[in-house]
Amino acid sequence: MWWKTENKNNLRVIKTARDKNSINEAVLNGFWPLIKVLKPNPQIQSKICILQHKETGEIHVKGDFRRWTNDDYESPYVEVTSWIYYYPHQFPNPYAAYLIPKDIIQGERVYIEDLIEDFIGAAWNQGDKYRLPSCEAIWNGKDLVIQYDPDVNRRDFVG
Repeated sequence: MWWKTENKNNLRVIKTARDKNSINEAVLNGFWPLIKVLKPNPQIQSKICILQHKETGEIHVKGDFRRWTNDDYESPYVEVTSWIYYYPHQFPNPYAAYLIPKDIIQGERVYIEDLIEDFIGAAWNQGDKYRLPSCEAIWNGKDLVIQYDPDVNRRDFVG
């Protein structure tokens, strides 16, 4: 993803575990699991429209308003659904954990490579909004304070 925040400051990487076994394995390896509940952001969405070939029944899924219109009478495809907006992510559980190293220092800036929280990382002028996969954070002694700044972390594009 071109809007992914890179670890350009070469910070310590905080890993994320998304299931009980991975969390418990990390505990056995000396990490503290900072448990978070997954809360899908209703603003994050993708869109699709399904077209079907008039003769063969084969379907085509489109995600771009510009690719085909209902007015294209010469096309062998017909629109069988209007635009469907949906949350495009599936996670194995409704919880996850940041794996906090025992030697982390209060005030330490770190890089989370797999965010649990839903922040908007990119937006397309056609209505799609994409989830930011990674971001920097600061450890405050009890929690990671995500350093999300839409002016820095979010990319908007036209197409």
